[in-house]
Amino acid sequence: MNIETLVLKSKSGDISAFMELLKQKQELFYKISFTYTKNSYDAEDCISEAAIRGFEKIKQLKNPNKFYSWFTSILINICRKGFRENTVTSSEKEINEVRDMFSYDSIEDKIVIEGLLNTLKNDEREILVLRYLKDYSIQDVAEIMDIPINTVKTKIYRALNFLRSKSGRTKNEY
Repeated sequence: MNIETLVLKSKSGDISAFMELLKQKQELFYKISFTYTKNSYDAEDCISEAAIRGFEKIKQLKNPNKFYSWFTSILINICRKGFRENTVTSSEKEINEVRDMFSYDSIEDKIVIEGLLNTLKNDEREILVLRYLKDYSIQDVAEIMDIPINTVKTKIYRALNFLRSKSGRTKNEY
């Protein structure tokens, strides 16, 4: 079944249709959740809570084709809430994924890059992860983060320029 049909069935109370929607992207949802929680149990708990909240609020979804962006924003908000409650620092997995975008030839380079990534603001790091590591479009990132699209573009531009300027690399080297 297509997304629109499954969303319409979900809106009418069909839990199996809703679960089918989640199963189609379950691996992506797990990766996103794990990025925030850093462990399997908490990641699964966040997904479960997001599924419950999503099913309760599915009638508020206006465009069925935006289901995955809509659900991802619910999941991220739940992960952030847990993130704040547990007072966890930024995710090591997330930092490692972004760090892998850069090549380094020595321990000194690795230390410099790690330091640069730690200086990014959390929202800038989240935007870069969603855009470049999770392959969301800029529009989807804006919807997930609940910020204007131009703000997303600006934050990407500033974060990448900051990383380039601090690492001494030019725009074409990435």
